Amino acid sequence: MKIDKNVPIPDRVWRQKNTKFAYLKEIVETWQVGDSVAFKAVKKKYGKTQRILYSAAAAALAIKAKNAGQKTTQRALDDSSEIRVWRVK
Repeated sequence: MKIDKNVPIPDRVWRQKNTKFAYLKEIVETWQVGDSVAFKAVKKKYGKTQRILYSAAAAALAIKAKNAGQKTTQRALDDSSEIRVWRVK
């Protein structure tokens, strides 16, 4: 093997991962305090008998908002089987 000297290191290139929830980025960039988004929830078994409403998209939105410096809260609405996420700050 040959050792090379004085070869410059290129800058890192950060790429946005093309994820299942990439569309949520637009929501995080445009929503204002007091706005909310509803997501369809599914029942997920928790423990032996308890069931909770869960939405992977709602969880992903909360994480993306937190990474953008925003604060959110979310509530499960049992009567309509949906989870709503609000931007609070």
